[in-house]
Amino acid sequence: MELWRITPPTPQFLTPRRNPMIFMTNIMTLIESGVTGLTLTLTIEDLKAFATDMIEQAKAQLLPVMVNASQESCIPKKGVLEMFGVCPTTLWNWERSGYLVPVKMKRKILYRRADVDRLIIERGRQ
Repeated sequence: MELWRITPPTPQFLTPRRNPMIFMTNIMTLIESGVTGLTLTLTIEDLKAFATDMIEQAKAQLLPVMVNASQESCIPKKGVLEMFGVCPTTLWNWERSGYLVPVKMKRKILYRRADVDRLIIERGRQ
């Protein structure tokens, strides 16, 4: 079990014989509590465990987003030109105006299927 020793700040007019000690079992609990002005003493192993926990939390939050982004289908530029029946200049103008945002992968220009579908719906209303 991990324990960290925390020394709360001592007001200038109080000089107790000993500083009271608070024991916490998790650094994140301390951070989330909002307490400020504390002196924290911990070992390298504890710091490493804290860093590992933070990395794991970040992975848990970001992994689903990254998986969704990697599975998102894209359409090549030629396919979008054929879908809308427009010339490359029109597509370039749409990119400049933010109407359709390209995804560049190396030398290829792709468009997200969700963006293309949104544009199809918008153009169908006009």
